[in-house]
Amino acid sequence: MALKTLQSKRIILISTLGLTIFILYLYFYVGTGNFVDIVKQVNIYFYLSAFAAFFAATFFSALTWHSLLDNLNVQSSIRRIVILTWAGYFLDTTLPDPGWSGDITKSYMLSKKADQNAGKIVASVVSQKIISMAVTIFLLALGFGLLAFSYVVPLEVITFFATIVALSLASFLIVYFLSASAKSTKTLLNKLMIPVLSFFLRSRFNEVHFREEAEKFLNTFHEGVSTLKAEKRALAVSVAYYLLSVAFDISIVFLVFLALGFSIPLDKVLIVYALTGTLSSVGVAFVGLTEIVMTSLYQVLLIPLAISFSVSLLTRIITLWFKLIAGYIAFHLAGVEILVRKKQRDDDKEEPGMAV
Repeated sequence: MALKTLQSKRIILISTLGLTIFILYLYFYVGTGNFVDIVKQVNIYFYLSAFAAFFAATFFSALTWHSLLDNLNVQSSIRRIVILTWAGYFLDTTLPDPGWSGDITKSYMLSKKADQNAGKIVASVVSQKIISMAVTIFLLALGFGLLAFSYVVPLEVITFFATIVALSLASFLIVYFLSASAKSTKTLLNKLMIPVLSFFLRSRFNEVHFREEAEKFLNTFHEGVSTLKAEKRALAVSVAYYLLSVAFDISIVFLVFLALGFSIPLDKVLIVYALTGTLSSVGVAFVGLTEIVMTSLYQVLLIPLAISFSVSLLTRIITLWFKLIAGYIAFHLAGVEILVRKKQRDDDKEEPGMAV
């Protein structure tokens, strides 16, 4: 309980700080009058189309996960996977971590709801994460190349971009290596996780039972990853679904620009999307920070300040605030389904005794 309270306070503190910086940035740097004048001109048709694109991006992201689960013979309806994808979004937008909270949550919820093998489910989620990271790194490298060779930008911007590319590549290699190497994960289990848990939990920690369950989970997990790697044609379908998701995600920015009556070249969208998407995936897309980064990058790319800020804010209304609200609803809906499932199991266990 104390941990949850501490986590909630941290989220509120970070959000409040981000919003404060954001409001000060708007008031002193952009100017509220300029912002209001531009937002008044929003074309509702194009802006609603951006919401539709976000729904499409989420749907194809869910299809990516569903296809990976299907390849591992984990049965689940597309409806359930879509709901859990939205539920994962809620955790990703509220917990400032390296982008894993939503993945862990949807894995846990699916294993509880469907009574499926947790190792296979986690294998599918980690595989989707690897696909996501690979695509993100490609877009980031492409964006970095376009920025470095097509525009005159300050050295600190190039350095920042290059640092993000390097960190993203390092993260990808670590995740890929650990998912592919059973020996490495078992070493981490035996040399790090078990000693740490044993130290903190003392007599409450049943090391034999934990080791047995953990090794069983890791064996199933690595078997699942190996199966997905071997089924190259099926894996290609999953990658295609994810690429469609990214395409719709990128189209959101185009549609927001069109809603403001401003056309923008593809390369500028890719540069900004690559960096802000990476910040989001590594868990540092805080309220206020992402808007300022997006606005600053658009300015570097010679887009007027008021337009840059307006596009950044209107985009984040969709990709942050709407995602947060819809994800919150999905998170609670998924929780209710788990409780209903648990009650049904309990009722089934009681029926034989009642008959006696």
